[in-house]
Order: sequence, then structure tokens, then C-alpha cells
Amino acid sequence: MKAIHKSDSLSNNIDKPTKKNDDTVAYNHKNLSYDELTFFIDSLLDLDTIRLNEIELVTYYSSLLKKETIRLEGIPAPDFYELFDEAAVFTITPENELLEEQLLVVTSDSLGSYFHPKEGIVTSKFGWRDKRMHKGIDINLNKGDAVKAAFNGMVRVARKQGGYGNVVIVRHYNGLETVYAHLSKIKVKPGDVVTAGQLIGLGGSTGHSSGPHLHFEVRFKGHPLNPANFISFTENKIEADSIIIKHNKYGVCAYPSNATLYSIQKGDSWFEIAKRYGMSTKQLCSLNGTDKRYYLRVGQKLRIN
Repeated sequence: MKAIHKSDSLSNNIDKPTKKNDDTVAYNHKNLSYDELTFFIDSLLDLDTIRLNEIELVTYYSSLLKKETIRLEGIPAPDFYELFDEAAVFTITPENELLEEQLLVVTSDSLGSYFHPKEGIVTSKFGWRDKRMHKGIDINLNKGDAVKAAFNGMVRVARKQGGYGNVVIVRHYNGLETVYAHLSKIKVKPGDVVTAGQLIGLGGSTGHSSGPHLHFEVRFKGHPLNPANFISFTENKIEADSIIIKHNKYGVCAYPSNATLYSIQKGDSWFEIAKRYGMSTKQLCSLNGTDKRYYLRVGQKLRIN
């Protein structure tokens, strides 16, 4: 009989069954991927004789994988995320693993529509603030105001979390995640399926907050995106059914797929670019999600419509 050299190489990944005092078999649970199980089964097919404990082992791990498949059914955006981690606030995908540019459909008949989480005055925009990066948009509200889900999805986090205070994080079927922070009350729990416009919490000032407001973030694979680049916070609507997510040396950004971009040239200024395209510098800044004239870098892209 052949030795199980091939399967022995999996000994670090597969826990062998152990005999208990009453001669029944006990198994020690470890995570095992489909590829590892397939590799193990292939190794058994090379044997002249397959022992009973190998058959038991395959049956045992197959049952675990079946249970895991059932548990993960319906989890949003499986093409973008391997895990649905309810413990971690964010898992950041390394930038070198991101595509340089990709089209992301965010609203459709199957994905659902967009619902503005809270209508109100924007009190702080995305970008550098007080020497720190502000990774979302702050919307004015009163304590107890309804805060609603932006897209269809599933609640991944719903708890008190540091500076966020009471926070809800929803993973959406379109691949985005949205964050709703400083809530006075949370009205959902992890694993809840929500639809766009569904109540998820009440506005408040918990966590690091100087007054009642909604801190709203949009993220892709853990990376914060500027929501004002593709969501209108004056008209309370999304600007296009799909967005371009781009990764370059300036970081990760997103903008409507139908937007026209201008590439910054040497000597350009906010005033000159705005004048060239028939708008004020204030309008140009607003279009690009900033209320300040940040330093322009050659090669950087600005939206001009």
C-alpha cells in the first residue's frame, strides 16, 4: 500500500481524527478551503487502498464546508470580499492588490436604488481637517432624527466603536460599504438584511463629536472614497448608475462613469481651469468634493462636469 505522501503535506492544515477512550472518533476543527479538500481527495485517489479514517476525514471536512456555504449564502459582494467579518471595523485591501481602474455598477434593477441617508446641510467635507484626514461627510441633524440605509445590503457592524460612537456599517451588493456614525440609537444588528431607505439608527452625538450630526462614509475594500464625487449632497441623489474606481499614486478615488476629467498640466491653477470651463473656482471645488483649493499636482485628475 502506498504511503499518503501527498496528503501528509496537508498535515498542518488538516487535523487528523483522534481516538477517544470509548473508541469513537473525535475531530479537531480547523478551517479548510475547497482547494485544500480537493487536493486531499486527489491524493487519496492515488492510493491502492483507502483506509476508513481517510473516508471519515473527507466526510467530516465536507460537512464543515457545506455548513460554511449555507452560512455565507446571501452575503453581499462575494466577488469583492472573501470574508464577512463582524468583528473588524475595516479590513483594508493592500493598494497593490487593487485594480488600477474598474467600473462599478452601483444602482440597477437587480441591485436596487440609492436613498439619501439624511437630508441636511453638510457641515464638514471629505479631506484634510485639523491636520487629520476626515474620511467622510458630516451632515447636520437633530438628536433622534431618522438615519436610513443608502443602498440594499447587509449590516456587518452595529455597535459602539471608539470615536465613531454608535456606528452601523452596511455592506452592499454593489461592492461598497457605507458607514453611519455618532448615532444616539442603533436600530439594526449584524446580519440584518436592509433595503435602501430602511431605518438603521437615530441621529446623535456619541463618540468624538462636538454636536449632533451624521458622519457618513463610503468605502470600497476598506478604502474611504469621497462621497461628494458621485453623490449630490444638495440634490440628495446619486449622480450616475455606475462609478469608476481608480487607484494611482494619489490614492483611491471614485467618480461617475459619465464624468469628464481634466488632467492637471504644469502651471495650472484652480482659477485658470475654472475659467477655461466656464465656472467659478467655488463650483469647480464643489464638483471635486472640496471647499478648499488644495495644491494641484501635475497628472492629477479633476472633474470638469
